[in-house]
Amino acid sequence: MKKAFLYNFKQVLIIFLASIATAISVEVFLIPSNAIVGGVLGISSTLQILLTTFVADEWYFSAGIWLVAINVPIIIYCFFRYRKRFVIKTMLYVIFLAVELVVLRVLPVAEFMKSVMANDDGVFDKVLYVILGGALHGLSLPLLLSVNASTGGTDIVGVIVQRHSQKSSSDAMRFILVADVVVVVLSSAAYWIVSKDATEAVNLLIYSIATLFICEIVQETIFKGFSAAIELEITTDKPEEMAQALSEQLKHSTTTVKVVGGYSHQEKTMLLCVINKSQLVKARRIINKVDANAFAYVENVKEVIGKGFANKENELEGDENMQNK
Repeated sequence: MKKAFLYNFKQVLIIFLASIATAISVEVFLIPSNAIVGGVLGISSTLQILLTTFVADEWYFSAGIWLVAINVPIIIYCFFRYRKRFVIKTMLYVIFLAVELVVLRVLPVAEFMKSVMANDDGVFDKVLYVILGGALHGLSLPLLLSVNASTGGTDIVGVIVQRHSQKSSSDAMRFILVADVVVVVLSSAAYWIVSKDATEAVNLLIYSIATLFICEIVQETIFKGFSAAIELEITTDKPEEMAQALSEQLKHSTTTVKVVGGYSHQEKTMLLCVINKSQLVKARRIINKVDANAFAYVENVKEVIGKGFANKENELEGDENMQNK
């Protein structure tokens, strides 16, 4: 019981931290800059930006209210179609995020941040706001994937489309990206129609697309960081001793390949070993200690899938949490 409680508490805490990162990103940095992210959260942010043009202080126009209203039918559909644990975690994230957005809207957090980050003329740097907002929002998806949850909205719709069309997860990701871009373009057009300010509408489009790119960069960096590795290719006269030392001290096995030296024309042995980047210094010491005459070089590895390496980026089509109940 204690282990189950701690496990569930850790999962809820991670979901809460993901929602806090998104809430601060949207309410403190992006909306004050008239920038949005894609998907349902982007639609909700646009509604807040447009409606606050007329009624600035009403909390019920907050993006959090629209977020719940739009996500409810999607979550209800998924609750009866897919595994309930996945849906409950996603719903928990949406509720956390909605409450936090409303609270941040009511409290003068955004105004306080403006006063702190504004220059002597009282003007804040929108570019810096977009970078901070995009980076914070980019943290939320990796955190949620680590507990097998999602951000809701178009993420879930993408999975539904992928499952019904029997296409690959890459097709679902393309759908999500296209949906995000469409939301940004339509939001910019709506802002132009309502505000009659073409310049600010174009700025919203540019800053929002920049936000999407920053989110992608942060997410890719985190995902790749879990499985970033390098490959050692070592030509040595002591292959057995070298393989044993690398295996015992680095906890990564080797592959043996027979090669022929281009200069000596003698048969030699090359060891291939994929290790974490942080182990490179230790690997150098091992190579020099076992065979000072060994020849080795390093290759960057884009991604590693397999035992000994963490892989946090879940394939949508293979995620057990989206299996039918």
